[in-house]
Amino acid sequence: MGLHRATASLIAGLAALLGLGSCAREPASAADCRALLDRIVALELAEQGFRDPVLTRRKQDSFARSLADELARCEGLTLPPGARDCVAAAGSSEQISHTCLR
Repeated sequence: MGLHRATASLIAGLAALLGLGSCAREPASAADCRALLDRIVALELAEQGFRDPVLTRRKQDSFARSLADELARCEGLTLPPGARDCVAAAGSSEQISHTCLR
């Protein structure tokens, strides 16, 4: 996995969530933040042709450890309506940061 691209996508997704204004209505739980990170990692791996669930879980856990501070800051921030479903259905990490979290 291209570490620089994946890291940039993860940080962009989390930054979009961190930058949400007060018009959003639902607080993000720790599980929401982790689901966001996990979905971005899975999408990035799939875009690169990796579809092994064991590799995906390892990468998700690795990124969760390295981005622990960002995940902690994410918790409690507000999500736009429908964000959880949008993240789950997103076809790309760009869709998450440009559509789901705006």
